[in-house]
Amino acid sequence: MTGRLVAVALGLALGLASCAEGAGDAADDAGGRTPSVVADAPSGASPAAPSAASPGPCPDLEPAEPVDGGLPDLELPCLGDGPDVNLADLRGVPTVVNVWAAWCTNCDREMPLFAAAQTKAGDRVRFFGVHYKADRDYGLRSEADFGVPFPSVHDEDGDRVALKLRATAPPQTFFVTAGGRVAGREIGEITSAEQLAELVERHLGVVL
Repeated sequence: MTGRLVAVALGLALGLASCAEGAGDAADDAGGRTPSVVADAPSGASPAAPSAASPGPCPDLEPAEPVDGGLPDLELPCLGDGPDVNLADLRGVPTVVNVWAAWCTNCDREMPLFAAAQTKAGDRVRFFGVHYKADRDYGLRSEADFGVPFPSVHDEDGDRVALKLRATAPPQTFFVTAGGRVAGREIGEITSAEQLAELVERHLGVVL
């Protein structure tokens, strides 16, 4: 009888220890989402589950001459499917260009806001991404994990983006008129749907 009681007590102790360990893991997961960025890709990270939001392919744009005050003449390969894109060719429709990175937790937090705004805007506003400073596979995993709703081009070392766009730290968001002029830029995380809607209306004249 004594041996049976010892076995039961030992089982309960092991069960409680396992629950405590699981709770600690959950707390670590909940606390890991901070405003700071992670410097390096996680070792051995596996592909994330596909997001409900599909970024779609990069657009096939007509060549356009750069304009004063516009996006730079900078051609980059598509992160996913589609042709290379020259940023100067993003014309014809008001465009929101978001500079993001796979290791940027702030960028992760912004993406649901962009997804909702893109749905509201329909074809009145184009949303487009510039991913940089991480390899392509890591970028694709984070694209799915973050739920990036728009196609992106890719600059693995980030030098061209840093030089041409003067975007040295993500996230940064550019608001580009249909004529190609950069009407505004938001440095840092956009934190609410209201803030994003106000920026789109102020810089692009589109009400979401």
